[in-house]
Amino acid sequence: MTERPTVLVAGAGVGGLTAALALRGYGFPVRLYERRTGRGIETGGTGLNIWSNAATVLARLGLGPRLEASTTRIERGQIMSERNVPMVRIPVQSYTAPGSSPGVTLARGELVRALLEACEAAGADIVLGRTATGHRDEGDRVRLLLDDGTEAEGDVLLGADGIRSRIAARLPDETEPVYTGVTTYRGVSDTGGGVPAETVHFFQGPRGVNGGAWHVGQDRVAWTVGHFAPAGGRDEPGTLRERVLGLIEGFEGPPRAFVAGTPEESIIRTDLYYRLWRETWGEGRVTLLGDAAHAMPTVLGQGACQAIEDAVVLAGELAAAPADPVSALRSYERLRKERVRWVRECVFKVGGAPRVDNPLLRPLFVRLTRVLARRGQEEMWRALQRPPRLPDSLPVPSDRGRPPSTHR
Repeated sequence: MTERPTVLVAGAGVGGLTAALALRGYGFPVRLYERRTGRGIETGGTGLNIWSNAATVLARLGLGPRLEASTTRIERGQIMSERNVPMVRIPVQSYTAPGSSPGVTLARGELVRALLEACEAAGADIVLGRTATGHRDEGDRVRLLLDDGTEAEGDVLLGADGIRSRIAARLPDETEPVYTGVTTYRGVSDTGGGVPAETVHFFQGPRGVNGGAWHVGQDRVAWTVGHFAPAGGRDEPGTLRERVLGLIEGFEGPPRAFVAGTPEESIIRTDLYYRLWRETWGEGRVTLLGDAAHAMPTVLGQGACQAIEDAVVLAGELAAAPADPVSALRSYERLRKERVRWVRECVFKVGGAPRVDNPLLRPLFVRLTRVLARRGQEEMWRALQRPPRLPDSLPVPSDRGRPPSTHR
């Protein structure tokens, strides 16, 4: 085995790319495999909330200046009723840890592009257009099986290939993803739509209709509108915007403006799934991170953030014990499970809050929500935005003298 074991990464989403970047900073050889090709890796999804806990990690990995130039700082969050009446206001920037970076909103493609370019510059070997189909742990080595019949050999395998991970499928405790009961429509508006600056704007109405919106640069707003529906539903081509406008009929304030300002072709529909809690994240020379390990509902926007936390903690544990990667992987899993379990509990608690649809009782419900929401908000948001413990010497990846080798 080399002084720094070779790490294979399946999946070039936010978690996989962050892991590759952090590992290159510690000098690990990294080979990353992704099923998408060309710009497909950069154009999936719409927008992200990167709260302070994850923004601090990205800044420590050297992405601070890049993100500052292409993101919007988060000062506050707010939950509005269908009448655009404030239900909850959250000064999230006031609830960040001392010395941490502020949370930001940005287009998902912008973050993926920044991570991809940083990984290339740091010398990670990135192969696009290859889908992981499984793996084989041989004790002293691990092999990643690919869809073209080839195999990649390394010392460690990280499954970062999403909620339907093919790496997770070969591990104990594997179950099928669970449908939340909610389908969402998402898009990026060509206008600001009246969403306040530096604000993550959530809204909630009757019949289970809710959503959020936030700025992603150039006066554009990423948004999501969700409602309860059976899984697998489809809309006729050309009717998505009309469908969303029907869902939010009667809503006052920004929602109708930013949906109306979104091109039909940029609206997508997605059923939301999550994973049941799994105790086994890995075995031998294999482990999981991000959605592959712990996909959760999107209620608090912590999915990508927890993947980023996973990545840097995992890299730190491997760097602390490069001669014993199996023990390092189990240490990473122990460190992360307590944190992720608590975040999931918060997500399910907030997502399961009672709702009132009766139009006569809605005003009372809004006022009561405003009072009750003050209890515990500060404590929860301070804990959510606490960055993982990072070593003082966390290295910033750089080009180590060999050209990037991305195969597109």
